[in-house]
Amino acid sequence: MISSKAFARAVPLSLVTFLLATGASLASQPDSSPAEKAKTEQLNQSVTQANAVSDAQVVEKSAVYQAQVDRYREQLKAYRAGQADYQERAAEYLAARDRYVSRNARYHRVGWPSDANQRLIVDTTDILGADVHTAAGHTVGHVVEIALVDGKVNALRVRLDGRTSDVWIEATDLRFDAGKKVVMTNLDRRALDDMSRDTY
Repeated sequence: MISSKAFARAVPLSLVTFLLATGASLASQPDSSPAEKAKTEQLNQSVTQANAVSDAQVVEKSAVYQAQVDRYREQLKAYRAGQADYQERAAEYLAARDRYVSRNARYHRVGWPSDANQRLIVDTTDILGADVHTAAGHTVGHVVEIALVDGKVNALRVRLDGRTSDVWIEATDLRFDAGKKVVMTNLDRRALDDMSRDTY
């Protein structure tokens, strides 16, 4: 066992002095006052509340962003479905149009009479409901619908007499007698009957 004298010789006096002074200094420092503790608690609460508000804002912004992403994905899905449907319908239309052009070219047409030099006019009030005659003068039906393109008559849907079906006749196969208010076509009745049976 080391004696107190030996310990005193072994430990430098300066170290002993430092330890004694530090202990005295620590012992002399008072505890925080209630006001300081209250202020510290208030600061801690303010930081906690600020963090909670910040976290809530992050959650809210994240939810808004996710909703926007979900809405975009739904819109993109609907757009792609619409595009696919449009492409399908466009392909069907083009195929039907090709069949129509092919069949329409084979229908028999006659020459126009010399007095049938007037093209179809734009005033549709004279055309809707008008009788439709062949170039030979035979009544074959009446106009039930008008297709306009850029304000001009593109085709007429004609309800054929004695048939429940209709035919669309393009403007190139039509003339209009403004005096008699009669629409004429250079297609004969047989061609019109064939057209009424065609499906596209």
